[in-house]
Amino acid sequence: MRFEPESHSYLRIFYELNGSKALFLFDIDGTLISPGKIARKLFIEITTELTGRKISLEFKQVAGFTDPLILKEMLQRAGVSGEEMDDILVKFFPIYYKRLEERYKNATEKKMFDEVKDIIYELSVKKNIYLGLVTGNMKRSAMIKLSPFGLENYFDIGAFASDNPDRNRLPPIAVSRAESIWNVKFDNDKVFVVGDTIHDVHCAVVNDYRAIGIARRDGDNEKSILRSAGADWVFETLPRSSEFMSIANLN
Repeated sequence: MRFEPESHSYLRIFYELNGSKALFLFDIDGTLISPGKIARKLFIEITTELTGRKISLEFKQVAGFTDPLILKEMLQRAGVSGEEMDDILVKFFPIYYKRLEERYKNATEKKMFDEVKDIIYELSVKKNIYLGLVTGNMKRSAMIKLSPFGLENYFDIGAFASDNPDRNRLPPIAVSRAESIWNVKFDNDKVFVVGDTIHDVHCAVVNDYRAIGIARRDGDNEKSILRSAGADWVFETLPRSSEFMSIANLN
């Protein structure tokens, strides 16, 4: 189901943005949506075509990693190196974008998590709350994944694997873009990375930002893993918008 923003940008015009401001940077896969297996299947399909070798790719080899690093690791396991690897790295993503765009819109296993629609809308019109993305997807594939649900309209800024394949470098890029586009300054303790893997948590921690872990997959065990990685808060689903406000101390 796709939902449309009800002029959320215009509602902001009527707010006086005084005082403390908070920036929430959301991961995509496993946090806002479940894309199903289509992206993983395309990585296998396209690398098989380009190398002539079928390379396996398990969930644990993709969760939280950036797309360029996933691709490089696959190629290294297949014994690809040097000029052959460089050639494939150039060819892969244009093919991937085209096939993902063609197939994703009709993929039945993709879904937006139940609570996301209401929470993202509510946050988008809150005084002094700003939203962005930090994701291991390339920018184009991120938009392809979000667009069937209308979610792309809620994130004016973000940082993507196309900016840097090192996830730890992405949050400061997103913060810089947010500060530039909105002409505001975010204190480090008012920047929150929201994600479902230890890599989301770690990219917040190493940059002295706050981390909100979303333990959708494995209940208490996943919560423990995310806390051990340094998450400041851990939930099984996205918390209510009032909880986000409380976390940011903006009630």
